[in-house]
Amino acid sequence: MEGRKRSFLAKLKSLLKEFPCVAILGARQVGKSTLLKEFLGEANFLDLEKQADLDKVEADPDFLLAKQNKTLIIDEAQICPKLFPALRVAIDAKRNEVGSFIISGSSSPELLTNISESLAGRVAIIELSTFSLEEAFSKLEVNEHLDLTNKKNILARKKAFSYKEVLDLCLYGAYPEPFLKRDRKEFYANWCESYIKTYIERDVRALFPGLKLDSYRRFIQMLASSSGDIINYAKFASSLDVSQPTIKKYFEIAEGTFLWRKLPSYHQNSAKTVIKAPKGFFRDSLLSNYFLKINDTDSLLAHPNFGQIWESFIIEQIIKVQSVTLYNTDYYYYRTKSRAEVDLIIDAPGALIPVEIKTGSSTKVSKLVALKNFIEEYNCPYGIVINNSEELDYLSEKIIQLPVNFL
Repeated sequence: MEGRKRSFLAKLKSLLKEFPCVAILGARQVGKSTLLKEFLGEANFLDLEKQADLDKVEADPDFLLAKQNKTLIIDEAQICPKLFPALRVAIDAKRNEVGSFIISGSSSPELLTNISESLAGRVAIIELSTFSLEEAFSKLEVNEHLDLTNKKNILARKKAFSYKEVLDLCLYGAYPEPFLKRDRKEFYANWCESYIKTYIERDVRALFPGLKLDSYRRFIQMLASSSGDIINYAKFASSLDVSQPTIKKYFEIAEGTFLWRKLPSYHQNSAKTVIKAPKGFFRDSLLSNYFLKINDTDSLLAHPNFGQIWESFIIEQIIKVQSVTLYNTDYYYYRTKSRAEVDLIIDAPGALIPVEIKTGSSTKVSKLVALKNFIEEYNCPYGIVINNSEELDYLSEKIIQLPVNFL
């Protein structure tokens, strides 16, 4: 990955000092294997997609794990279910040792099941996402990690990116290999098609052997035009001529394999009538743009879905950078039946922060009634507007304008 640093390394290092095992989850091709080989070059490494390595584990996992005297990395661990009981035994045999094992995988549902059944209390789970803006443009040193629940951190931000750079990441997506080779148009297009084909015909087929793959692929294509919308299960079921339970299963698969993010509604103790259905979006804009045939900046900006693509892209960027902290944070959206809406609600320990995302270069306070009302109703310390302005400033006493190129 051309020497690019990944921001979650500090969190990984911290967890390896506390837990005997760390599980790293993430979508296919986000750089898990590359990162681990670079980070722990002296560790033993097994890739279970290689038959020779899989044979070693399956032959006698208890013996293999017991004889390790340095950190063992096991990539694509979900391929070998018998590994997990053996890991539990190996960890319990040396319960006070930390940093002994790292397991990683791209198929979250199966991996999480094995972890919860065999390794509960013994393993820390973290996720490696596609590139953040800082990682994509090698600017991790420009600012401290962004923490939108810390006002001092926000107000101390420096401009880190040009608007063109932000648009580039939104256009090309943030999977490491295609982004770094984005100037090679033919490679980029072939990579996208190959990724979808591999994801559906290998990953999904292996995890859900009874699934109708043609129907699921059409479902993934439908998601592109619905990214950023409130989820309407009935609409999907009617369009694909399948049942609503089947559609809900499709959404679970897309979310569990890191393709799609569901954003629940925030309706805690609201005095208003709040829509409770979740929203959702592609976790990386590469896929939505690919299916919508958006190939350049002009077509991105002119596309009728640009507002939703941009909003989803910025929300995912926020979640990526917040995820490097060591505390748990939940994310929601808020919308009333009278159509008052806040794009993102960050619910962290001790802080509830509403965020509005705009595509323009300036935002009038008169257009932020829903944000202002949410701040008052929930007694939030402040709210944030992310737009394309050049100036980080207060728009009102409790609303901070944070330009997107300061993220």
